[in-house]
Amino acid sequence: MEIVFIRHAQGEHTINLPNSLDIRHPALTEKGKVQARNLTDIFDLKPTDIIISSPTRRTIETTNIFTERQNLKKYISPFIGPRMFPQNPEWITLACDEIYRRQDIEELYREFEIVDFNEDLWTTKFKGYVHRFIEWNKTLNCRIYLVTHDGTINNYRKIIGEEHVTRDDFVGEAGWYKMIL
Repeated sequence: MEIVFIRHAQGEHTINLPNSLDIRHPALTEKGKVQARNLTDIFDLKPTDIIISSPTRRTIETTNIFTERQNLKKYISPFIGPRMFPQNPEWITLACDEIYRRQDIEELYREFEIVDFNEDLWTTKFKGYVHRFIEWNKTLNCRIYLVTHDGTINNYRKIIGEEHVTRDDFVGEAGWYKMIL
């Protein structure tokens, strides 16, 4: 199975640090919209591909721009929501990393199906959910794109078994990392 992790394109929360980290549900910048469009030149999307987005505005916007020329199955899942790297459950969630609630997604983003949405994911063990989510992905039997966040990508890589993953391995705005499982 092939999984392609894509980091969301440039969001408003990154252009005036550290003050911009207090923006709730930051959108993509104009540069971010261009970066998301450029993903279509990098990846040859097939009708059988599936896109799963983190439940944040910037990842959803990246997903919608990236897939605007394709009619693909799109999901939203908190399993790939923002995660600090390295993870510390005692850290406070930044305003920019607050995820949408289920009812917000159902109202604002009807083109997405929600995957096993659990509003308590911030306080539960992330590692167990990673393995469960990957196993669910394997049942889809197709190429999967996960549009998510740098910290989440690195946490997945580390939990799945890569050693020595550090902040230096962040892929950056609209960057990507492919895994074959």
